[in-house]
Amino acid sequence: MFDLAKAITKNSEQTREQAGPASCSFYYQTSVCLELIEQVFRFEGWNIPDCVKNTNPGELQLNALRDIVILELNESKNVVKDAREFAAKLPNQKGVIVIGKEDTITTLRELKDMGIYYLFWPLNQEELSEFLRHVHNNLQQLSGVNKNRKAKRVAVVGTKGGIGNTMITCELAATLAYQGVETIQVDHQYFNSNTDILLGLKKFERQDTDNLSLQLRDMDEVSASNYLSKVDEHWRLLAFGGSQSADALYNDSQNIADLLSRQANFIIEDFSSSNDFVMDPALLSDRVDLFVVVLDATVSSVRNASQIIEKIELHNLSGTADIRILTFLNIHRPEGGFPLKKDEVERYLARPIDVHLGYAVNFSALMLSGKRLHRLEKQNGAFNKLAQLIQGKQPDAIHSPLNRIMALVKR
Repeated sequence: MFDLAKAITKNSEQTREQAGPASCSFYYQTSVCLELIEQVFRFEGWNIPDCVKNTNPGELQLNALRDIVILELNESKNVVKDAREFAAKLPNQKGVIVIGKEDTITTLRELKDMGIYYLFWPLNQEELSEFLRHVHNNLQQLSGVNKNRKAKRVAVVGTKGGIGNTMITCELAATLAYQGVETIQVDHQYFNSNTDILLGLKKFERQDTDNLSLQLRDMDEVSASNYLSKVDEHWRLLAFGGSQSADALYNDSQNIADLLSRQANFIIEDFSSSNDFVMDPALLSDRVDLFVVVLDATVSSVRNASQIIEKIELHNLSGTADIRILTFLNIHRPEGGFPLKKDEVERYLARPIDVHLGYAVNFSALMLSGKRLHRLEKQNGAFNKLAQLIQGKQPDAIHSPLNRIMALVKR
């Protein structure tokens, strides 16, 4: 028999849920803000959010996060900095709301550019309720500020062959993934790549793209993710192959990476000097947020690094975006094996070296045995420092000369 009362109750619950957030995670600093959040959700009849005392971003339980994440930063000394560090690990599909006391247009603009909603404190129950409805509707329609939450594109560019560009790309991706950051690594060596060996992938097969151009028009991010190979938790690899030219495979890789921009926090691309196509830093700057220029202490490598940096900086002057540049000096030979010293490299480039990887005789053996180098180095080692810089963090302080180089096992 048809139960009218039950049907009305069910419909009213569905309407209520559709009008506001079905689920929410709230990280709070003050009891006053916590009370307001709980009061609004109870009054509106929404599911009470998961409330957690604001903790270190590294302690986030990512698998337990709800559709909307609210972060109270009323006690923060730098709202933008803390919000950036917090949001760096959040999946891009989540709606992120920051509550803070900084009443400046700069704060609002910078958070908006990061795809984060901002609520100025103090606020009342009606303002909070209306704002949550607004964010919920935007998430349902894939519109609003949240659409700005896309993966940061990082190009790891080698200045010549044989300087460890692929190794550095792999370790950077591994470091980010180990920290819980969703990472997609893109291999642009389509015919003679050793990426699968460095990643310890057995029976690995590259994705064939012979019919991809016919499917791209109707492809979305879900179907594009079928071209990814899982490396580890939070870490996937995009590696194409096939009978097409390197230029065609590169275009396919970029098209798929564009579609996947909301499925990761970072897309790390390996542009080794041994690639089978010409890499133009100026053109690449239209897609990339940050360059990691890898060099060693040879004249040819330093000269090429200077030319690459100059092209990127010229593009910055003519464009609207300010592309960040990090330099990574890899000392892959024993002491005395290079004609230049670090200070001479810095003097020629007219900029400091951001990350310095010291020589370790057992690098190759460690990687081939399946070990991840970033797990063996100290907290302020080269790969951890690079990951921190990419995420906009200040590297951990270095207190002794010994800690200035990567500290692995006994050398």
